[in-house]
Order: sequence, then structure tokens, then C-alpha cells
Amino acid sequence: MNASVLMVGAPAFCDRLIQRIRALSDRVVLQASNFEAALAALAEQPPALVVIQASNVALWRLCTHIRQQRHLRWLYCLLFDDQTLPPSDADQTWLLHHTQRTIQALDQGADAYLWLPDGGIPPAVGHQGKPLAKDRRVGWNRAFNAHLKKAQERWQTYQELSKTNDLLSAIALVDSLTEIGNRRALDWELPRQIEAVRQQTQPLSLIILDIDYFKVINDTHGHLVGDEVLKMFAERLCHHLRCHETPFRYGGEEFVVLLPATDLAQSNQVAERLRHVMARDPFATNRGVEVSLTISLGVATLRDGDDEKGQKLLNRADQRLLRAKRNGRDQVVIH
Repeated sequence: MNASVLMVGAPAFCDRLIQRIRALSDRVVLQASNFEAALAALAEQPPALVVIQASNVALWRLCTHIRQQRHLRWLYCLLFDDQTLPPSDADQTWLLHHTQRTIQALDQGADAYLWLPDGGIPPAVGHQGKPLAKDRRVGWNRAFNAHLKKAQERWQTYQELSKTNDLLSAIALVDSLTEIGNRRALDWELPRQIEAVRQQTQPLSLIILDIDYFKVINDTHGHLVGDEVLKMFAERLCHHLRCHETPFRYGGEEFVVLLPATDLAQSNQVAERLRHVMARDPFATNRGVEVSLTISLGVATLRDGDDEKGQKLLNRADQRLLRAKRNGRDQVVIH
């Protein structure tokens, strides 16, 4: 799939280049006449190639802006100069002009500077009124095409890396055994939910639950059975939660459940339901072992003075879980 091209410059400049690009490829070509319009276009849908009218020096800072934005640094930025030098200087100073402009463009953060007088669109007329040689026009086409190809390659590389990074991020946030979110995922999700419920002035509750005497299961039946029980436990946990309630494996045999738009009384009901469904039926493993278990749960609800990362909320729930264990386990503590 071809990425788009953003043309930035005066309408006449953009129109000439748009004709050129469309003659060379089937790319979508966007247009912006000034710096602010270019920023808006970049924010909406970053293209693969940004072509900037070099004769408008005020637009050069767009290259610098692009390099300063982490999510835009991969963009291929080309300063395109369609000015024609005065006839008296054309044969003597064009190389110096091109060299100086190239250095300035690279200093501003551009990937390249390309000078094609009069846009290089045939049938063009060269300096001193002489027709441009066919091979020279073909050379211009090849030069411009080379930049288009390089921009496309960089765009494809970025897309592939983005997909890989998304996959790696997803893997990093999922517990490999239970296939639910891990502690890192909780650390990422909890602040987001806190911000959301505070904007909507809704409650947010949290449950920390722990499988009682899980060490006995490992010691009696082995860690392979213990791992299978944990996996089945997570499946049963997910099955008995509503779609907006999110479970995480907090570590070992501890799990956390986020309950948005749920106050303390409602979260207590959820916790009691989970306690009953876990104890009601044994976990039948593939190794022919049936394991019965109970859980202890601590429940807490977000307060106005809680920090934005949710550490105080987590700590309150954890302290209540500890009280549930000290008081005999297989129970819910909400105060």
C-alpha cells in the first residue's frame, strides 16, 4: 500500500507538483498552504513524504518541527526548490547555489534538498530560453522518483516496526500462564481508569484476592498442577466478571479486579459472588487431580485524596486482604 504525500506551499507550487506526482504514482496527495495548515494535516494523518516549497523560507521550520516530534521523526522531509536562477548567473553559480541550499536544508532537519527549476515539468524551458534536453527531464523524474521510493521504504519500515512494537507491548502486558493482564498492565491501566472516573464523577473500586493456602497445592500435587489450577482459576474469574470489569494477575496466586462505576457496596457484592463461585466447584485438572480452594478478598473504593497512580487505593485493598487472612481466610473485608 502506498502512503500519502503532503505538499506544503503556495497553490501554484502545489498544483505543479501534484500533477508531477500523480503522473509518477497513484499516491494520495494532500495540500497545505502554510505552517499551521501543515501541522493540522500531520496531526490528522501523517504522510510518508512531506514536500515543502523551498522558496518560502518561513516553511523551512516545518522540518525542524517534524524532527522534534517523536511520533513524526520517521517522516521523509524534502525541500523542493522550483526557482530559476537569473540567466546571467545560471551557468556560473548553480552548483554553489545547490550546495549551499543542501547544507541549509540538512541543518533545518530535512532529509534532502531537490532543485528542479520551473518544477521540471516538460515541456520546460531552460536558462537563456533554451529547451531542456530530454535526458535532463528524465533525470529530474528519476531524482524525484528516488525520493518517493525512499519515503515509501521508510514508511513501510515504520509500519512494520509499529506492528512489531504493538505485538511486543501486548506480550509484555499479558501474563504468560493465565493469559490475563499482568502487574505491568495494571500499572498502566489503573491511572487511566482513575482519570476517566474522575472526569465522569463516577466511583471506582478495586478487589485484591488471594488463593488461600496455595502453597499446599504446590507441595501436595506439584507445580505443574498448581500452574494448571491458576490457569483454570483465571478462566473462572473472567467468566464471572462483567465486560467492563478487568482482572489482572498481580503476582503468584494474587489477582486484582478493577471495577469502574462501582461503589463500595456494589463491589462487596461482586467480591462475595467471586468467593462463592470459586469455592462451590472443585478445579478438575488434566492430571486427574481435583482441587478445592477458597479465596480471601480485600475491597477498596477510590477517594478524593487518592493519588493519580492508584497506590493509596491498592494499599487500602491490600491491607484489607491481610485482615481477611488474619481473621481466618475465605472472607471479604471492605473496612
